[in-house]
Amino acid sequence: MTLDEQIAKDLTELYEGREISSAKQLAPLIGISCRGLPQHFVGDRDAKTVLVMLNPGSDAKGAEQELAKRRESYDSTSAQAFTESYVRELRDFGKIHRIDNPRDPFDVKQAAFLKPWKDSGITLPGAFPQDDKTFADAKEAVLTQKLQLELLPYSSQKFEVNTKNIDRFVPFVEILLGEIFRRERTAVIFCGRVFDKAFKAYNKAQGSTVIDLGATEVRLNPIAPGKQLSGGCRPVTLRWKGRTQKALIAYTFASQALSKAYAIMQNYGTFCYEQFAAYKAADR
Repeated sequence: MTLDEQIAKDLTELYEGREISSAKQLAPLIGISCRGLPQHFVGDRDAKTVLVMLNPGSDAKGAEQELAKRRESYDSTSAQAFTESYVRELRDFGKIHRIDNPRDPFDVKQAAFLKPWKDSGITLPGAFPQDDKTFADAKEAVLTQKLQLELLPYSSQKFEVNTKNIDRFVPFVEILLGEIFRRERTAVIFCGRVFDKAFKAYNKAQGSTVIDLGATEVRLNPIAPGKQLSGGCRPVTLRWKGRTQKALIAYTFASQALSKAYAIMQNYGTFCYEQFAAYKAADR
């Protein structure tokens, strides 16, 4: 299934007042929203840089409240029109929500991490993140000029990923790969250690190494001067229908301890970019 097909399926079910069937299949193992507005992507689907998260962080109740609000603003003349309204909003999310919490820690954290990545296609203010007056511009740029994907697009603030449920992620990894390889990308970054488990499960299901996790984890100890927290990442190679894409798993990106540590995030982003660039160069 492609990302467009998954979006159309999920939004049609919501439009018709039903639960999202793909989420419902996961719900017994993972506490996620089956009736709330999902978030399949944010930003430019043709962007050079792709950032992949585990799932939207809002809770199930919040996602349902969001859907109730969106029903008033979306075109509800048909399921297709409803879906198109949803896609337009996610594409323009950064512009639409620029004034909503311009210092949102998660969005600013992304921008700080990505600032050192060369040829990312993202134009960030030169004084960012040292000058907090630049945060609104940085938030809009990072949300509109990159593609953000979610492994599971259904809202949940917290759930455990373990051997009992990891196989259920395999179809969603397939959707991610299809979207990533839809065009040439400069950088693909997966945020969090969960992607190690998801990729191993995907390789097992395919019976081959589609995602090469052969590179060893690289550590940055400490992640910044005077800080005890260490940072880690792993370069990986994605394969899809005869094509390859170099990528990186940023293990420490998901750390709650770094939610507002923007200078540290920029330092960690520099480290990750250097590992990624060296991995790409070694293959030439």
